[in-house]
Amino acid sequence: MAVHVPAAVQAVWERSKDGIARRVGTLEEAVVAMLAGGLEDDLRGRAERDAHKLAGSLGMFGFPRGSELARELEQALAAPGGPAVSDAPRLAESVLALRAELDSQPAGSDAERGDGERAPGDGRALLLVGPDSALTGRLSAEALGRDLRPRTAATAAAARELAATEPPDAAVLDMNFAEGGGESLKLLEDLAGGETPVPVLALTGSEALVDRVEVARRGGRGFLQRTRAAGQVIDAVTEAIDRRGAVEAKVLAVDDDAAVSAALEALLAPRGLAVTTLNDPLGFWDALEQAVPDLLVLDLDMPELDGIDLCRAVRADSRFGQLPVVFLTGRTDAASVQRIFEAGADDYVSKPIVGPELVTRILNRLERVKLFRELAERDILTGVATRRRSTAMVEDLMAMSDRFGQPLSLALIDLDNFKQLNDRLGHAAGDATLRRFGEMLERAFRGEDAIGRWGGEEFIVGMYGMARDDGVQRAAELLESFRGEKFTGRDGAAAQLSFSAGVAEYPRDGRDLHELYHAADEALYTAKDAGRDRVLPVGSNAAAVAESPDVVEVEDDQALASLLIDSLETRGHRTRWIDDGQDAVAALAGTTPEASPALVVLDVDLPGLDGLSVLRRLARDDVLSRTRVIMLTARSGETEVLEALELGAFDHVAKPFSVPVLMQRIRRAVRR
Repeated sequence: MAVHVPAAVQAVWERSKDGIARRVGTLEEAVVAMLAGGLEDDLRGRAERDAHKLAGSLGMFGFPRGSELARELEQALAAPGGPAVSDAPRLAESVLALRAELDSQPAGSDAERGDGERAPGDGRALLLVGPDSALTGRLSAEALGRDLRPRTAATAAAARELAATEPPDAAVLDMNFAEGGGESLKLLEDLAGGETPVPVLALTGSEALVDRVEVARRGGRGFLQRTRAAGQVIDAVTEAIDRRGAVEAKVLAVDDDAAVSAALEALLAPRGLAVTTLNDPLGFWDALEQAVPDLLVLDLDMPELDGIDLCRAVRADSRFGQLPVVFLTGRTDAASVQRIFEAGADDYVSKPIVGPELVTRILNRLERVKLFRELAERDILTGVATRRRSTAMVEDLMAMSDRFGQPLSLALIDLDNFKQLNDRLGHAAGDATLRRFGEMLERAFRGEDAIGRWGGEEFIVGMYGMARDDGVQRAAELLESFRGEKFTGRDGAAAQLSFSAGVAEYPRDGRDLHELYHAADEALYTAKDAGRDRVLPVGSNAAAVAESPDVVEVEDDQALASLLIDSLETRGHRTRWIDDGQDAVAALAGTTPEASPALVVLDVDLPGLDGLSVLRRLARDDVLSRTRVIMLTARSGETEVLEALELGAFDHVAKPFSVPVLMQRIRRAVRR
C-alpha cells in the first residue's frame, strides 16, 4: 500500500538531495572500478557504508524501490572477498536504476499527486461559525497559512451539517448570532460535549450575549474579543488543538545519518513531540543529560559507538535505566534482533523506515510511559492531579495567560469541619467524601483547567480565561451542588458538608504561583473567619463581611428571599433582608440611612409600600447616585418595567426567574 510522505519530510528530502547524490556517486565510482578490475578495499568499504545508509533512508523519503536497490548493492559489496568481477555489469545496472529512481518524484509526494490535490488528513479541520462573512474570511485566510483547513458556516444549522460530514479538530464560534444566543450556546455545548470533544473558542463583542462563566459551563476552551487580530485568534486555535492532542513528550534520536535525523524530527514534531537529534554518537551522554528525554531512538549501525553500546550504557545508569529505547536497524536477522533485545531495547523498527509505522511504535511506547506517569501524578483517592502535577499545570496556564493576554483565576478550596465528619462517621466515610468531591471537581470544571489535591482536604483549581469574579461564580456553583450531597457512615449516621474558598487572579493578585497561592489563601481564611460555607475573592474583609451589607433584598416571599440570600452569601456578598416596603424606605432613604448598599434587589409587589413607590423615594433622596436597583417584576408587567427604568432602576428581572441568571445580573450591577 502506498504511504503518503508528509510535506515536512518532503522538505527534508529537498535539503538532503545533494548529500544523497554524493553517496550514489560513491557507488558509481565503485562500480566503475569493478568494471576496470581494480576495486580497492577502502573504496569498497565507503561504498558499502553509503549503500547501507541509502537502504535505510530512501524508503522514508518515498523511494521504496531505491531502498531495495541500495540493499542489493550493500549485500554485494559486503560479500566475503568482495563482489565477483562477473557481477559488475549487473551492479552497474542497479546503480543506473537507482540514479533514475532518485531523479523521479517520491512516491506519495504532493508533486506526484498533482497541484491542488492534498493527501488525506493533510491539515487540521477548523470550523468557523458566524454570520459576519468579513470576520470568518479574515480568520480563514490566516488559518490557511497555518496548516489548517477552514470551513465556514453562517448559522448553527449549517455548522452542524459541516461537523457531521467532517468532524472538526477545533471550532471558533462567534457568539453574536443574529439568530440568538441560545442557538450558539447549544451548538457550543454539542461540539464540546460530543463523543469526540472539539475545542471551541468563543468570540464575543463588548456587549456579549453570554459571559465567560456561561461559555465555560458549556465546555468552551477559550473566550476572546471579536476585535482581536486574526493571527491571535488562530494562535489560540492551534494552542487548543496542540493541548488536546499533544503527547507532551521529549525524544532524543541518535543516528549518524543527518538526513534520517531530520526526517525523524519532521515526522514526530507535528505529533507534539519535542525532538532532539544527534549525529555524533560520541556526544551522546552530554545530549542525554541535557535533553532528559521520555524516549530514546537509536540507530544500530554507527561509527565509534553503535546503538548496542549506547543502550547498554543507558541501562547501567540508575537515572535512565527505565527509559524506553526504540532501535532503527537495517539488520533484521535473528542474531541482530537478539543483540538488540539483550542490550535492553523495548522495540525496533526495520529500515527502510515507513513513517506511520515508526510514529505508531513511538506513540505506543509513550502512551505506556504516560500511563505509568499518571499513576504517579494522579491522586489515588480523589482522582485529581497531585500537588506536583497540578503545580506544573497551573504554571503552564500562567504561561498561556502571558502569551494571549487572558486572565487566570486560582481557587483554593478547603472542606469545612472535615475532621469532625471523620470523627463522627468514620474514616471510610471521610474517604468517600473526598472521592465524591474529586468527582464533582472533575465534572464541574473544564478538561484544560488545572485541578489538584494539595493535601488533606485542600484542593486548588486553576481556571484559564476566568477573571476573579468569574472564578468566584464557578466555585460558588460547585459549593451549591456540594451542599446537597449526603454522606453516610457507620451505624447509618449521615451528614452534609460545605467548603470555604478563596479566589485570586493572575497577574492581578500575584506575579508567580507562590504569590497567587498566598493571595488565595488569605481570601480562604477570610471566608473561614466570616463563618465558612462561602467563596470570597482576594480583598474581602472579615469584619466588613460581618457588618454592613452590600446587597439588600426587599422581598416579602420568605422562601424566595432565603434562596437568594443563600446564593448571594455563597458568593461572598453581605446581605440584609427587608420584607416590607415602608421598612425599606426607613432603612435606605433619608439623609442618614441605616444602610448604603451597592445594590438593592427590589420586588414590585410589597406590603406597606409597593416597590415602585419605594423606588421613587430612593430616587427623590438621591440614593440611586450611590446604589443600583434591580427590580423584580411580574412577567406581564411591561408598564411596570418601563416605569421602573424611567425612575432610575439599573435593571429588571421578570418572575419567575433562574437564580443563576439573577446572580449574573447582580454581578454585573455591583461591578462598577
